[in-house]
This record gives sequence, C-alpha cells and structure tokens, in this order.
Amino acid sequence: MRKLAILLISTCLPFFSSANETASAVAWMQTSAEYQAIASQTFKTAAEQLQKAVFDDEWVAAIEQFGQKGINQLPNAIILDLDDTLISTLAYRGELIQDNDQHNEKLFKRWMNLEKAPLVPHVLTLIEKASSLGVTVLLISDRICQPNPRDPCPVKSQTLRMLKRVSIGFPKDHMFFRGEYSDWNKDQSSRRSFIAQRYRILMIIGDDANQMIPKISASPPNTRKKLAAQYNEMWGTRWFLLPNPAYGSWRDVLPNNLNNAIQGY
Repeated sequence: MRKLAILLISTCLPFFSSANETASAVAWMQTSAEYQAIASQTFKTAAEQLQKAVFDDEWVAAIEQFGQKGINQLPNAIILDLDDTLISTLAYRGELIQDNDQHNEKLFKRWMNLEKAPLVPHVLTLIEKASSLGVTVLLISDRICQPNPRDPCPVKSQTLRMLKRVSIGFPKDHMFFRGEYSDWNKDQSSRRSFIAQRYRILMIIGDDANQMIPKISASPPNTRKKLAAQYNEMWGTRWFLLPNPAYGSWRDVLPNNLNNAIQGY
C-alpha cells in the first residue's frame, strides 16, 4: 500500500509543477507593471518604426517577400497576431487555472462564445499610427475554421463580433484563419505567402516566433535560438514580440515538467 501511495504522488508531481508554472506566468501577465510597460514600449517602438518603413521603398518584414520584385508597387500592410497580441486570452487562461482544467478546443470555444476579450494594453498605439499612415492592418489567427452550411468560417464571424464590442472593425478579407484553405496550417508561412502577393508587409507583431520564422514551431530549443539569432536585425525594427510565458510553440517543444529543461551552474 505504501509503494502505491508513493507511485501516485510521484506521477502527479509533473502535473502540479506544470500547473504552478502556468499560474505564475498568467499572474505575471495579468497583474505586473512590467508586462504593461513591455506592451507599451513594444507598440510605441513599432509605431515609430512604421513611420520610417512607409517611406523606404525596400522595406519588407516577411521572409516570404525577400527578393520579391515590384514590392513597392503593392499597398502597405502590417500583420498582427490575434490572441495575446491584439486581444487578451488571459481571463480564459485564468479560468483554466481556477477550475484545474487544461486547455482544449471545447473549453476555448465556450470562452470565445462570451465574446468579451479585451484589447492587449497599448495595441491601439500601433493601430492608430497605421491608420494615420494609410497602412492596412491584417490579422492572422490560429483559431481553426470549421465550416458549416451557413458560414465557411464561423470562428471568424464570431471574432468580428467580439472585436466590434471593443470598437474595432476588420473586413473579413483582412483576416486569415487556420484551416480556411487546406494548406493554411499551424505553420503560418503559407498565409504570409498569400498576403505577400497582395501587400507589402512592413511589420509583423505577435507573441510567438512562429509568426515570423517558417517551420520554427516544431523545432527544438537550440534550433529555435539559432533561427532567432540568424534574423537578429529584424527584431525591434520589422518584427516585434510580446512576452507570453503562459503558452506557445516554445512550450510545446519542452518536457511537461519544466524542471527537466532548466540548467543550473
């Protein structure tokens, strides 16, 4: 009986460790002055860079547009990620922690149905600057389209309703959701390539390197760091990342128990 009790305790430790790690991350994003300050400096710096970008005929932010001819003949645009770049999912993440649940599509849909997600702090700084410069704001989201007879992408329609509640409107053709086409998958390269044929992409803002660098989402940590270093000149000029320690592709490639990924001296 004692051996069984020890086994049960040891197998539960990774779950509790993971839950505590997530709770700490969400608490930091929800409550810290530091997160607010980082969001402010990120969007403020991006707005300043955008002012430079529109007057530079060779300025591009998408790897998919490197070397593309006639780029300055296309209308200017920036790409914003949706969740935790434009709008915050932290209330949903907090609810998971309070209910001792793990993220899944059913629970996420239940939260989306409330249509109450607030804007990420200071994101309007960039959106308003883009509007003043005549730059189109495009949204990429990994929310998954699951068509029904009435709507080819109900989650997009739902997102539009939610955005209207916070006084932001986007045309449907300015939003690019996962699964709208067969090759629009978790790796966002195909969607950026689609956009790159129609707009000059001046800037990409997100909370995951997958939103900038092709095929990084499934790469191990050392490869991810090498890829980030390879494009070092892009960070803070054409690419901007908000911190997200709660979830993302960085977390997907690590063990369940983060203690196994941490190194000491």
